Amino acid sequence: MTTWLASAEHSICRCLLALFVLVFSPAVFCLNSRADTPSLTDHFVEVDDVKLHYIESGHGPTVVLIHGNAGDCNDFKLGAIDALASSYRVIAIDRPGHGESERSRNAGTVEAQAKLLHDELAKLGVTRPILVGHSWGGSLALAYAIAYPDELSAIVLVAPAAYPDQSEPFILKVAAKFPFIAELGGFLGKSILDFGLVKHDVAIAFYPQKIPDGYLKSIRHSWFGRRQIKAFFEDEADLNDSLEAMTQHYAEIRVPTAIITGDRDRVVDPKQNAQRLHRVIKHSVLIELPNTGHEIPQTHPASILAAIKAITH
Repeated sequence: MTTWLASAEHSICRCLLALFVLVFSPAVFCLNSRADTPSLTDHFVEVDDVKLHYIESGHGPTVVLIHGNAGDCNDFKLGAIDALASSYRVIAIDRPGHGESERSRNAGTVEAQAKLLHDELAKLGVTRPILVGHSWGGSLALAYAIAYPDELSAIVLVAPAAYPDQSEPFILKVAAKFPFIAELGGFLGKSILDFGLVKHDVAIAFYPQKIPDGYLKSIRHSWFGRRQIKAFFEDEADLNDSLEAMTQHYAEIRVPTAIITGDRDRVVDPKQNAQRLHRVIKHSVLIELPNTGHEIPQTHPASILAAIKAITH
């Protein structure tokens, strides 16, 4: 549900007109990770012939961090991993097609990614983890809780996209009906993006806080390769349909649940998502952060630790 690449809608029309020129201009992808967190290790695991990337730090009960759309595991290096690693084994994943993870053909729905994550964690020997999902990652955590209700210790939903968004950009609605849009976006890569508009969308996501130093440079190299852009479109294309079906099961969720939201979130409406979900999952704990926007893992990472403590002790 994160809308960094909603700006692609403005530029894709111009791009299509110049298709025959741009088709011969391959996009360049170069991962430029942020400074390593102490004791942070890099790993790959193969699940169903797909190579998935994750980073790991700390010891203790396992906490799995799931990024939004767009995004990658590096989003949690700005404080969330440090806040958790002294008490927990922290695994931050790159979802399929994002960051350094490969993507299978059937990974487009949040339900499919929940199954893939379940299989990934099983291969890593992880049982009953605490899932922390941000934005689109919150949708995935909800899908996991619905599909595997007895295999979790808790879930923490950070600015979660829990309900269908009727205001999503037109290009994403088109992509849902015409999969070639995602293929085209992935093929053209960075050439479809006006980075000034992307910067504007990122500023909205961080509002009222400022964008961290170096953040734009980092995401410019790690989010906007062909594979990542194609994954973005595919993830968004079917999300509303998945959420529509999932809403019928939210009241059945029994796992300890915390929901964190910022009162000034301009990306995922707190009233229509976090607060509404809190009313349905009646045992959930709602943490509303004042003067806070959408990028809570980066701006208020300690709130994730506080949420975990609140529902597991």
